[in-house]
Amino acid sequence: MRPEKTIHNCLVQEKVKYAICLPDSLTSPLINEIRNNESIFYAQATHESDCVGVSTGLNITNNLSVVIMENSGIRNACETIARFHLSHALYNIYLISFRGNFGERNWWGQAHSTTMQPLLDLLRFRYVFIDDIKDFKKVFKDAVNDFQARQSSVAIILKPNVLKNINNDK
Repeated sequence: MRPEKTIHNCLVQEKVKYAICLPDSLTSPLINEIRNNESIFYAQATHESDCVGVSTGLNITNNLSVVIMENSGIRNACETIARFHLSHALYNIYLISFRGNFGERNWWGQAHSTTMQPLLDLLRFRYVFIDDIKDFKKVFKDAVNDFQARQSSVAIILKPNVLKNINNDK
């Protein structure tokens, strides 16, 4: 099964109702899988902070949602995340594409890696890195359990080889 189908099926199995997304080139096959299947409602935002706000609203009404964006989105949405997490204890589940790993060819991607982990720690995320699609099902189930404890946001950081496999398995 292609990686984007594996991820989509895991989201459906855990009863995710909404995916709030700011697409990037690495997650576009996953986002297309969500958009083309009617199991999860797809909403595209224009900024990462909008993703966070919409997902938070859905989650507080017991409509399980995920935010899908690249790791620069943590930096872009920092104020919104900080306000929700630290001031109001409102949390989300994030699927984050990881840009800027060692060997990144794009000059703009390297800073994404440098700032992501310190911000996740500062904003009290619980997070895990995935570098093999075979691990996704268990990790996502664990992420939903963590999220349901309502103590923090959770982030699954999808390493480049997972997402490159999505883009190359066609």
